[in-house]
Amino acid sequence: RSRGLGDVYKRQAVKRTMLLCLALLLALWSAACGETVSLPESLGVNASQGTVQDHWDDHGGMSDGTEYWEIVFSPEDAAAFEESLQTAQGWHALPLDNDVRYLLYGTEGIEKAQEGAYISVDPYLTGKDGGPLFPKVEEGYWFFCDDQTGSYTAQGVRERPSQNFTAAVYDSQSRTLYCGELDT
Repeated sequence: RSRGLGDVYKRQAVKRTMLLCLALLLALWSAACGETVSLPESLGVNASQGTVQDHWDDHGGMSDGTEYWEIVFSPEDAAAFEESLQTAQGWHALPLDNDVRYLLYGTEGIEKAQEGAYISVDPYLTGKDGGPLFPKVEEGYWFFCDDQTGSYTAQGVRERPSQNFTAAVYDSQSRTLYCGELDT
């Protein structure tokens, strides 16, 4: 049976459509692989010159969860980044204040508090293993923003039924920025 010219055009149109769909799929896949990771705006600093070493987000359907970024800087870029931390709002030189320390690291066992009381606190901002999300840093800067109030203090955050905050620690020795967001 002979095929008409119309059948040939239809088959060619189907092939072109399929090729276009495949090309679109490949373009979308390539774009997703090259995805740039954005830090929370509340940090008030630009870390785009750093290299993302790790990033994950375990927020669920109800928006509860943790997001984590780890960004490493070259020696040259680290100097400029550290300089920006000295004037950015919410950033402080280490050591951490006690409220932030409890939220990020908890206490190691029972710790003496004011007026002879003792406390034991688990970290609020935790990694996938349930331990503190950030390593302990000796030299560098820290940041905290209470996302519920927009303030740069952790005072009273632990007493709330939900905690929504962004915290970061910058290690000057390893030139690494650790940042986490908690939404409960």
